[in-house]
Amino acid sequence: MKKTVVFLLMSLCLSVTLSGAEELTDGLWYIAIPENSGLIKSSGTAFRFKPDGKAEQVHSEEALRRRGEMRREFKKRTGKELPEVKIDYRWERQDNLLKLHLEHRQLKRTTVYVIGVYPGVLMPQNPRQFTLLARDGAKLKPEQARKFFARVEEALRDKFADNLKLPENVQLAEPEKELHNVHFVNRSHWRDAPEKSFQQEVVSAIGKGPKLADDADCRLPALEKLLARPETKAIFLQYLACHSEWRLYRRIRDGLHAVRYFRYPDGTIAAYLNQFYAHFLPTGQNGKKVGDPALEFQFRFEIGLDGKAWNSSSLFPRDKTEHRGNSWDTRFLCGKALVNICDQSQFPGRQMTAAALARTEKEFALLLENLKDWKKLLPADSFRRGKPDLILRNRTQGGIYEGAVWCNPGERGTIYLKAFEITKGTPLSVQRLELSSNCVSGWSDDPREQYFNAMNFTIYEGRWGQYYGARFEVWFKPDSGGPERKLFEKNYKIQGWER
Repeated sequence: MKKTVVFLLMSLCLSVTLSGAEELTDGLWYIAIPENSGLIKSSGTAFRFKPDGKAEQVHSEEALRRRGEMRREFKKRTGKELPEVKIDYRWERQDNLLKLHLEHRQLKRTTVYVIGVYPGVLMPQNPRQFTLLARDGAKLKPEQARKFFARVEEALRDKFADNLKLPENVQLAEPEKELHNVHFVNRSHWRDAPEKSFQQEVVSAIGKGPKLADDADCRLPALEKLLARPETKAIFLQYLACHSEWRLYRRIRDGLHAVRYFRYPDGTIAAYLNQFYAHFLPTGQNGKKVGDPALEFQFRFEIGLDGKAWNSSSLFPRDKTEHRGNSWDTRFLCGKALVNICDQSQFPGRQMTAAALARTEKEFALLLENLKDWKKLLPADSFRRGKPDLILRNRTQGGIYEGAVWCNPGERGTIYLKAFEITKGTPLSVQRLELSSNCVSGWSDDPREQYFNAMNFTIYEGRWGQYYGARFEVWFKPDSGGPERKLFEKNYKIQGWER
């Protein structure tokens, strides 16, 4: 009798397990995000869970079409077929949990979903995850959707500064007022630049400057000459490092880069994110742009001194000129350096590119003629006499800052920022801060001279309105191979950027 009962219980458990497995393996489970109304919007990608424990990823026709376009675009750029990415998926059920295992080369990851919370929906166990798996046509009630998003929002809320207080008996500087909204929201659109400046010549060319043909042979002969010999290249790099309108910096994968800054109307350097400068016209009720077409543009000027664009990758090397309509990415080699110009406007002919090339050739040719007196060619705000300093300026959103570092390490090398919350010593945004703040600083043998370096960076710890004390340290890595050293530090009252 006891054996019979045990057998019946085992059969019942097996039946329940198989029933659950059959339910999960029946049809597709779509990766989806619920809307506030409770409707569940599929991303176009789904999983099919097979009885043998394997999971198959299934893509919609639209997703397959986009993948096909990417393959064609890759082959057009490189002449090669896009490598296939092989990802193995497995699944298993443990009680009311479905575990989806992903394995790709060295990467292994498991995502866990909870079964049975809502009909036709597998909810993510991780409260920070906002995608779920759902049957086609499944939906939540509005209050269920609100509960789901409230859980995600609370899990993602940055609690770093919740219990922090400003340090006592510590002098804290405050960032200067931001300039972008003051100058550009209603009036200047980057045209109010110092007279005869690089920026003014480039932006003023829109709609009326010389044009470049689609097959134009773009060149900067003076740049080729400067890079051709070690002695002239050394002077050229020091000139860029000391020049207030150039940022000379390093990226881990693509080496050394120089990128051009614009200025605010008062002449201050505008250190924008990745040094993209733009103004876009609003769209009216009829769907057309409102305002002067010549005011709408996007521009960036960069030299990849190691032959790679700043946004290149192994899949997309970005070493050839590309354009769609009037949006151009002009790329060409000068010796081993790759010039990379983003030019987007409502006018054909790459007029900003033509103006930038003419102005840059004139600048570098003048440097060639004055190699011994190159320092006289620098803008007046490239260096000053006095003590080192770090000056922060607020950007449009809290936690995003423009930084100006005045220093002179006495030799060629890279400066970068470290930041720490003062009361507990917690490091802030370590890797991102180093990447976004690094500059090859200007230098000289005169320690009284301080050279200007501009940067744009974000502090991610904390939220808007939660102010705390941060110690910023300026560090230096010499190119000579010597040990890193701290140049100086300064305390600021800051807030973090709210995601």
